[in-house]
Amino acid sequence: MKLKYFRTSILWVLLPVFAMAQSADVTVSGKFDATHNGDTVTVLYQSGKKFTLGSGIIKNSTVTINLVAPPPQVIHLSMGRTVPHDQRSIYVSTGNITFTTRDSLKYAVVSGGSKLTEDYDRMNKPVALISDQKFRYWSQLNAIPAGQRNGQQAKMIEARVEDLKKQESAAIYQAIDDNPNSYIALMFLINISGSVVSYDTAMPHFEKLSAELKSSPEGKALEEKILAGKSKRAGLMAADFESLTPEGKTLRLSDVMAASKYTLVDFWASWCIPCRAENPNVVKAYMAYHDKGFNVLSVSLDNKADNWKAAIAKDGMPWLHVSSLLGHSRQL
Repeated sequence: MKLKYFRTSILWVLLPVFAMAQSADVTVSGKFDATHNGDTVTVLYQSGKKFTLGSGIIKNSTVTINLVAPPPQVIHLSMGRTVPHDQRSIYVSTGNITFTTRDSLKYAVVSGGSKLTEDYDRMNKPVALISDQKFRYWSQLNAIPAGQRNGQQAKMIEARVEDLKKQESAAIYQAIDDNPNSYIALMFLINISGSVVSYDTAMPHFEKLSAELKSSPEGKALEEKILAGKSKRAGLMAADFESLTPEGKTLRLSDVMAASKYTLVDFWASWCIPCRAENPNVVKAYMAYHDKGFNVLSVSLDNKADNWKAAIAKDGMPWLHVSSLLGHSRQL
């Protein structure tokens, strides 16, 4: 008997939201301590179906970034190259947004934004506390040499990360259920539901949202994805699909399953930090059980072939890979 199992990671700050409104001009201005002069602040936001990355250099303790974004929209400010980035998420509508901080963007005081930012800060606070802990443990795990990740220390860290993941998800769902009238609750549910939506997990929380949110364009789009997930519930036969390998050849899921006893279909992307952090665990399982009939088919949501192939090589993923290189726009 073949086991069909799907793993998807929460791309918490990177998953797209369903922004349907007309675009508007927004100016983001920040004030920093003089020690940050010369540092770069980046802004990630969605425009239509594509993500746009803007940036500005801090000069004379200030930075200004102009963007065109469809409101209401969440923009993600980040500074620094470490994981996790020093980052701050702000919901904007139109006009000017200003923030002030001395050291960390994470604790920046925002003005001129919207009530959505206040809701987001309030609802995300318990989630962020858990997420910070999780990223710290991930950093510790990634610092352990690959050859030592079977040791007791690595196993303890992995167990702690898994526990924090469960706590993080529980905190997100609690925030959704406690705020059924907030647009942020809908955005939280969209983000945590991911690209492949679990009907059994998402529908109970969707039903608790207000009628206004459920009937919004974003709500209707999410409901459609949730209902589509009904046919993909655990225990049902996985729908067959085909895509292209790194070598440009067509590969079907049914062909992979025919040659395996157990098949893991793994959705990921080179830019997804949580996905990349999980890859060592998948490698470990593959190396331990491949000879017993376990196989992996990784489906990438990348849209750049070079980034996709480089991540496969860097993470040492010896199994089968496919991608349409169309990002989230490709429906399997």
